Amino acid sequence: MIKCSLPAPAEIHWLTNIIGADAALSMIEAHGGTRVYVPKDINQNSAARLALPLPEARRLGEAFGGEHIPVPIARAWRVRMYRAAGMTYPAIARKLGITERAVGRILTDAGLTTSQGDFFR
Repeated sequence: MIKCSLPAPAEIHWLTNIIGADAALSMIEAHGGTRVYVPKDINQNSAARLALPLPEARRLGEAFGGEHIPVPIARAWRVRMYRAAGMTYPAIARKLGITERAVGRILTDAGLTTSQGDFFR
């Protein structure tokens, strides 16, 4: 699990407020771009299906139990999270199914690159 304290963008702020950034990242990695059903009664099996630790799944269940919720892709946030965790551009690109150039653009737009030499690090 990646531990990072980067601020969440508006598209996932609602999710990170309920379950935290690390759990949100896990859920997004497992279900991004889809809608998932959140049961009212969360147990170990339903937590695993949501790709969350039990305490976070229970908090999600308290907030959205019995509903289908959209899980955003949050690609730019994930790029920043992975880079802050020390992943290289090529590793991030492979993980997200995007080009290294796209990774560089996202990080440049966020003001997180210093030079072209940073591209492959």
